Amino acid sequence: MLNLIIFILILSVLIVVHEFGHFLAARRNGVRVERFSIGFGTPIFKRKGKETDFWICAFPLGGYVKLAGDMRSEYHGHPFEFLSKPIGIKMKIVFFGPLFNFIFAFILFWVMGVVGFPYPDTVVGKVLEEYPAYEAGIQENDKVIEINDEKVQNWFEMSEKIYRSQEMITLKIERDGQILDFKVPLKEKEISDAFGRKRTVPIVGISASSKIKIVKYNFFHAFFKGVEATLRTAFFIVKGFTFMILGIVPFKEAVAGPLGIFYITSEALKIGIVAILHLMAVLNVSLTIVNLIPLPLLDGGHLFLFFIEKIRKKQISERTEDFITQLGFILIAFLIVFVFYNDVIRFGSKIWHGKRQETQQTLESKS
Repeated sequence: MLNLIIFILILSVLIVVHEFGHFLAARRNGVRVERFSIGFGTPIFKRKGKETDFWICAFPLGGYVKLAGDMRSEYHGHPFEFLSKPIGIKMKIVFFGPLFNFIFAFILFWVMGVVGFPYPDTVVGKVLEEYPAYEAGIQENDKVIEINDEKVQNWFEMSEKIYRSQEMITLKIERDGQILDFKVPLKEKEISDAFGRKRTVPIVGISASSKIKIVKYNFFHAFFKGVEATLRTAFFIVKGFTFMILGIVPFKEAVAGPLGIFYITSEALKIGIVAILHLMAVLNVSLTIVNLIPLPLLDGGHLFLFFIEKIRKKQISERTEDFITQLGFILIAFLIVFVFYNDVIRFGSKIWHGKRQETQQTLESKS
């Protein structure tokens, strides 16, 4: 139940931040906001404001702001209506939703910098037999301090140093309070990277343990770490989308829907609050990028149509707009069905298995 509550809260925060961006930009540019809704379906909470009705609806996976005069059938030519504004203002209102998600992601990464960034520690988990590390005498729970006389702070940094090395490396290891030195030859192996591409890298045959190292920074240093983490995450996601479009990474392995996010949330909860903050930051960056894709019904689709309108210096016809909207509904509906089906295949058994384990542990604790 806690997993479900946290999952709903995370999605709700994402939605509120996104829609608040649209809401704020609309209000600051003289567009009346008729409704601010979190979720879809039957409203379970209503509050009537001076100009805006605030709703919380039964189905929490979504949300929207309803702007006055944002559809041609409802447009009456009033100055406070969305369609009465210049194209630049309309584009700003649409763009502020994704922008606020991106800014919020940066704030979360900044907070993480102060609270502490989680990194896999340099503690050895498994040592693979018939690989150089095993033959050299490296053992489980050894802590790697230096590689080639250079200090390493986390497992990612250590892996990169190994990948860039040639033939032989020197390791300084801490074991039971003692410092030991090892010379370990490298062995090439074909691996799959985060995007599913095959590449050959030099390895020694060790894997990371489950130990996490929390690295804290001062307030100002954390600011720059937040900027770095936000831009790095955005680059990683854009790169992933590019590989998916080019067919390098299968689409079904590159996307995750509600069930996938629920499973990831459940796993993050096991680690702690820092993992939850990291998940929220990554989801906000993802939402920013996904919403800027120029597809109908997405913010990017609206921005693309406004851009075409600006070039043509006139609106597209109402018939064309209706066709694009209907096409968008079909594409989004197809995507939702596919992603949900893919989630069931990829994560359904993991979630079910996890629930069975929790139930078993509860029964054992009571017996």
